[in-house]
Amino acid sequence: MSNTNYNPQGDRLEKALSGDYDFSVKNILLRSNSLVKSNYQLLIAGCGVILLVVAALMAILVGRYSVEGLTQLSQSQQAFIDVIVIFLMAPITTGLIMQASDLAGRRHTRFHNLFDYLPQILSLAVAQLFVSIIVQLGLYLLIVPGMYVFMASVFTLPIIAQRRIPVTSAIILSFKVVNKYLSGFISLFGIFILLLLLSAFTLGLAMLWVMPLYYATVGLLFDDLFGAKSEELSSEHSNHESTFDA
Repeated sequence: MSNTNYNPQGDRLEKALSGDYDFSVKNILLRSNSLVKSNYQLLIAGCGVILLVVAALMAILVGRYSVEGLTQLSQSQQAFIDVIVIFLMAPITTGLIMQASDLAGRRHTRFHNLFDYLPQILSLAVAQLFVSIIVQLGLYLLIVPGMYVFMASVFTLPIIAQRRIPVTSAIILSFKVVNKYLSGFISLFGIFILLLLLSAFTLGLAMLWVMPLYYATVGLLFDDLFGAKSEELSSEHSNHESTFDA
């Protein structure tokens, strides 16, 4: 007999908020690296879509303004371009994180699932825009506050995608979870900053591994700390109830 009241998603989040998650940077990176090795084609394909969107947008801008013209854009033009980039990227980066989360939880996912969150483009883009503004304000004041906001808000978009809650609630929840393991997250993001800097010495070739590794790490942590997609859990509960009724 199945227990229909069991909710692994709630259990994981409750455990994370209570500080009971074993945050081992070494273990997390080893698991993420293994995840990339096992699912490299899928993860690099998602990263490729992100890079393709950026490249296409850059080509359009260069064709319209020229390289020299891009350096002379007004603040309003730059802001407009930033908003377009955010609207294009938010649902895709969210999809890649959620794909990595599914892979970490050994749930079925395919390439087309990268675009599952396009219907939520408005809420995701608004959230990303809000976070970007806060990050930029933090960077203007001092570098550290901006980097902290970027790190602490890392789960905002997947939380919105999974739970469909308001932007402010998602940001607050992301901050709460990250702050519980702040030293671990600082170490983890510090390592990725170092890897990013080292990638410059390989003419960017190392990014072919570092970029999928970053998204795999965020997705793995999201699965560990927040659990599976609510839709999948609801489906599982329905299946349990049907079996019980039979």
